[in-house]
Amino acid sequence: LKPLLDRSLWCRGTTLASSMGHSNRARVERVIPVLALLTLLHYVGTFGWSFVSGQRQSTTMTIGQSSRLGSQPALELPIDEPSSYSMASSGLFLGSIALAGAAIATRARHAQRDGLSRGLVAAKDGSSWGSMNGDASSSLITTDTLPYVKLVRGADEAKVYLLGACVTSYKTDGTEWLAVRPDAKMDGSKPISGGLPHCFPQFGPGEIQQHGFARNLTWHLLEEPSEGGTCVLELRDCEETRAMWPHNFRCEYRVELQDGQLNTSLKVENTSGSDFTFTAALHSYYSVSDINTCKITGDFKGATKLDKTENPPKMCKGEADTIEISKFTEEIYKEILPGKVVLADPAKGELEIVSGGGWRDVVIWNPYGDEGMGADKFVCVESAEIAQVRVVPKGVWEGTMNLVPKAK
Repeated sequence: LKPLLDRSLWCRGTTLASSMGHSNRARVERVIPVLALLTLLHYVGTFGWSFVSGQRQSTTMTIGQSSRLGSQPALELPIDEPSSYSMASSGLFLGSIALAGAAIATRARHAQRDGLSRGLVAAKDGSSWGSMNGDASSSLITTDTLPYVKLVRGADEAKVYLLGACVTSYKTDGTEWLAVRPDAKMDGSKPISGGLPHCFPQFGPGEIQQHGFARNLTWHLLEEPSEGGTCVLELRDCEETRAMWPHNFRCEYRVELQDGQLNTSLKVENTSGSDFTFTAALHSYYSVSDINTCKITGDFKGATKLDKTENPPKMCKGEADTIEISKFTEEIYKEILPGKVVLADPAKGELEIVSGGGWRDVVIWNPYGDEGMGADKFVCVESAEIAQVRVVPKGVWEGTMNLVPKAK
């Protein structure tokens, strides 16, 4: 019975569950009852045949115990040497136990993922899953009011909340590059004001609520690809979204810690039977030591600029490639992406904001002088798509935004 009780067997089963693809695990779960029954019948048949035919070979096993006080009396027990048939059937039996462990572990992990999709977290706090890629890991943290995924790669780390799929922290060697406003609500009552919030399927005011609904909803954690410093989250249409925006869709947001940078990718897939249009942005909050000393550099000069601080908003041209914040600022620079914008902070260093794919516009925003928002400690440099994007059925739009810090 010892091999059956060996914990390593169970561990191998759970490791198998982690490494299997979804379709393979489903096949394993279907075949386990049949495999277990056949193995049991084979084992009983082999044992019975050996007993009836008298082919069981007896030998003795000596059990003794030595000590410094002398040897304990030895005990000789008659035992049966297993035939090749019984050894083979035992192997099959142990294999079925391992697969059963895999199936049970898989069901538990699927239950965890289903719980997350309902906004309920059933996982153990700090649990990691999948393979560990060197010094990189992905862990689900549930001790806070809102669950989040912690990504680690060496001395770098990031924090991604399931609410709004919002990245609220990105640190390299202890230096924080993202900002969360001091007035942000972290209890789920409002979208998170800080980090990298999503504006989808609408940027700004419009027919539905301000900045859309993606930042208000809890996204679904895709467990299998979320490992080794990577987090992948999914948002699908539901009754609540269709009441505001009557379309079927699937959003996938990927956040990945790489060596020396944080990579993000947002995909929007049209799963309905007709075209739809949307606008979107990453309402990015970047941490600065002092708003009065930082500089923002990009291809702003000569670009079409919409100054929303004017009444009515004023369309003009960008005057310089470097922007400094000295007043309330809300400016949109159209079609200057794909490309790079650099945020320079003399106290921290530089942060390169590299945007590609469908991101074409840059929004600069700062509520200068608003102490309640902590305006002196952040600036928003947003990767956006202000013009309506049309996506055909089964079509996919994708925007990428990578952060490459260069600390002092």
